[in-house]
Formats: sequence, structure tokens, C-alpha cells
Amino acid sequence: MKENIKHSNNNLPVEDLHINSIIIDGLNASDHTDPRVIKHLQKGGVTAVNATVVAWHNKKETLNRIEGVLNNIESNNSIAKIIRNTDDIYTCKAQKKVGYILGFQDSAPIEKDLGMLKEYFDLGVRIIQLTYNHTNFVGSGCMEPIDHGLTDFGKKVIMEMNRLGILIDLSHCGDVTTKQAIEYSELPVAFTHANPLSVCNIKRNKSKELFELLAKHGGVAGSVSVSAMLNCNKKTTIENYIEAIAKMVKLIGNDQVALGPDLMENLPAETIDEIFRDLPLEVKNAFLNSDPVIGFENATKFLYITNGLNDWGFNDNEVKKIMGLNWLNLYDRVWQKS
Repeated sequence: MKENIKHSNNNLPVEDLHINSIIIDGLNASDHTDPRVIKHLQKGGVTAVNATVVAWHNKKETLNRIEGVLNNIESNNSIAKIIRNTDDIYTCKAQKKVGYILGFQDSAPIEKDLGMLKEYFDLGVRIIQLTYNHTNFVGSGCMEPIDHGLTDFGKKVIMEMNRLGILIDLSHCGDVTTKQAIEYSELPVAFTHANPLSVCNIKRNKSKELFELLAKHGGVAGSVSVSAMLNCNKKTTIENYIEAIAKMVKLIGNDQVALGPDLMENLPAETIDEIFRDLPLEVKNAFLNSDPVIGFENATKFLYITNGLNDWGFNDNEVKKIMGLNWLNLYDRVWQKS
């Protein structure tokens, strides 16, 4: 062993700590029909990824996009596999494959038909965000001036997601909708990609009170690496990302903080236009002017997060929780019937 190899706080090589850990990317909004995205995730040592398939799309668009992602996984089945339960994540770790968890960033694909949840579940969907930025038939998004909270149909959606074992994501939801959903759900929920307002005061982040409520109900939060939500678009480095993670740990504890970088690799220009089309100009500009985090520009660089957490002073067990075990434990509680 080379003498200059960096060691963890338990005196193991940090690269070995990374390789031996289950690494879960809690939210990745890249183009998952692109094989380059899978290869980046594999190179980064990612065991499983919550892959955004759709957001505001209708049923037909959603089914087409799921088919495209599944075809990409099948075409790259030597390095990728669909995830339907937590046993599949362990299998991916053993086989050195990237496990694909199909996720939605909006409940719009349901189209007011509760039966669609079962159809999507059968196709492999395991995580659904209740709203994107605006109001839908379930609740209100974070960009709405008035948050009316959960609708009656929204409560039925939560009950059915609980019954099926689909993780509820509240990252883009408004504050009232977020609070009501945490309290209404019988199972713990997630902020797959949100930072506290103390990290950056932007509408897409969430208050201390909501983070504490999430933790009280057993949920997990994934820290975002998008500079507009991380460092308010100042020059942003991986050290800033590690600091944000550390602040979240101080706020809600090491057992309930994970990664939700929100990487957006190889997205077509028309998709980017759709994402930011209806946002207020100042918010749109903030996100469009976000430069990649220096040291964590893409999914090949997850090792640098392990390094950074180690440098911050987290021990090996704490690093493993943040890098993947906290997501894994949450999935296990919610997907128990999968």
C-alpha cells in the first residue's frame, strides 16, 4: 500500500471506505435514457439512484419516458438494474451495478386516477413527489403565493402510496402542503433534495421547523448540491456542500441526513426550458446561472463527498449513513411490501 494514500478517521483508506459503502444518489434529474449517465454513476461508485423519469408529464408521456429509461437499463444490463425493493440494492452492490429507482417529481402523471399509482408501481416506480413548483390536484408547490395545503384527493393519494409502498417526496411542495403531508402520512416521508433556509434563503429550501417535523416523523432529507440552493450562487465548492450536509446533521441528526444532489447531466435544451418556464424571473435566473459545484461537477465524483465528510470529522459509520444507509433504511421502512 502506498504511504500517501489518504486514510479515514478509522484508519482505513478513504477509497476503500467509499468502495465498501452503499452509495445512494437520492435525487438525480439527468437524462436517464442516455447511457453516458449510467456510466458516470457507475464510475462514481453509486449503488442506487433515485432517477427522475418525469415531473409535470401526462400519462402517455410518462409511459413513453418510463419505456425509454427501462430500455436504456436493459441495453446496459451488465452495469445497471431496476430496483423494486431493498434486496435489489444489496444485489447491485454485490454485482457492482447501478440500481435504478424510478421516481417522479410530480403527481401529475396520475391524472386524478388513483388506479394509476398501482400501474406505475408495477412498472417499478418507488418514489413520487406530490407537487412540482405549482398547484396540482394534490396540493400546492413552493412557488405558489398562497399554499392551500392538501386537497381531499391529495389525502387519498397519500393513503394509496402508503398502501403500495411508494415513498412520498415533498421537496418542491409548499410549506403548508409539506406540513400536512408529513402529519397525514402513516409512513415516513422524504425531502429528497432540499436544504435548510439557513444554508440559502430561497423558496426551494425549507424551514428549520419543517426539517424538525420531518425528523420527528422518521423521515430523511437529502442535501442538494445545486449552487442556487447551496451557496446562493456564490462561487461554490465541494467544501460548501460538505458544510451544508454538516449543518443538516446538526439540525436533525446523523441518522436522517443523506445525499440528494439533483445533478442534471445531458439534459436536452427543451427539457431545461420546460423546467424553468413558469418560474418567476429572479428564480429562473438564479437556477440558470448556477455553475457546477467545484469538485463535484458530475456523478463520477461521489468519492470526493466521502473524502470531504471524512475531512470534516465524520467517522466511518457516520459517513456510511450519509452516503447511503440512511436512504436504504428509509426505503426499507416504506417499501416493506415491495
